[in-house]
Amino acid sequence: MEKMEKSYTIGVDIGGTNMKAVLFDGEKVVTDYLLATPKDNLNHFSIMLYALIEPFFKKAKEDKVKIKGIGLGLAGLIDQGEKKMIKSPNIPILDGVKIANLLKNKTDLPIEIDNDTNCFLRAEIKLGIGKKYKNAYGIIIGTGIGGAWWINDKIYRGSHGATGEPGRMIIDLENDIELEKAYQKLAQNNPANLAEEAFRGDTLAQKSYEEIGHYLGLAFANIINLLDPEVIIVGGSVAQSSELFFSKIKKMMRGYIMHPEAKKIKILKGKLGQNAGAIGAALLIS
Repeated sequence: MEKMEKSYTIGVDIGGTNMKAVLFDGEKVVTDYLLATPKDNLNHFSIMLYALIEPFFKKAKEDKVKIKGIGLGLAGLIDQGEKKMIKSPNIPILDGVKIANLLKNKTDLPIEIDNDTNCFLRAEIKLGIGKKYKNAYGIIIGTGIGGAWWINDKIYRGSHGATGEPGRMIIDLENDIELEKAYQKLAQNNPANLAEEAFRGDTLAQKSYEEIGHYLGLAFANIINLLDPEVIIVGGSVAQSSELFFSKIKKMMRGYIMHPEAKKIKILKGKLGQNAGAIGAALLIS
């Protein structure tokens, strides 16, 4: 049997705070880079996006390996066919932009785009902690909150490609507050700082994480009652501080999940860490 020629793909995870890029060989990350996400204007964003991936072309040349294409994972609502951002709550300069075109002038490679949480979940299912699951829900807790559902060996996209927005769930009916807004308010838009204070023993910070766990537990219970997944896989920067709020999530879930077997659902932390979204983006290039 003829041996397949080795090739690389580039995956970029564009989040509300950072852009993470990987050069991927199909099984492992060859090299990776991280830059802050520019939010001032589109021109600056384009320059920095290319600067992020430019070293990979040199590396591939050195290794004498062809790059097959670039996958981009983006936080927000996207039109995959048009390769366009419809709405990005945390990077508004990208609203309505055909993202693939930003790189088209500088590279003639195929470019695919997807939602960042879809990318995270795809990576965890294919290469991470979700390998044995057929029905899994993924949730990213970082700058914002994103969700994705893996069923029948693919991401479920819905009728308009609008699935996976748990952050829009109303969790306080009296005050009409959405999950993501409640979370951002409690985290004071700086979850890393809040986690540090909580680990140091700051009681107010610990109470904020208890409340975050309370609201996430309600949201998870709603997701489980609607979709009945085998597992929930959690990623994003805040997942690293899971001991501050996972027990509260589980307690809330047990109180609201209807099916007795579903109450035993596993909540797992993603295995691929910071690179998960970028690996999932690289996997868009087949």
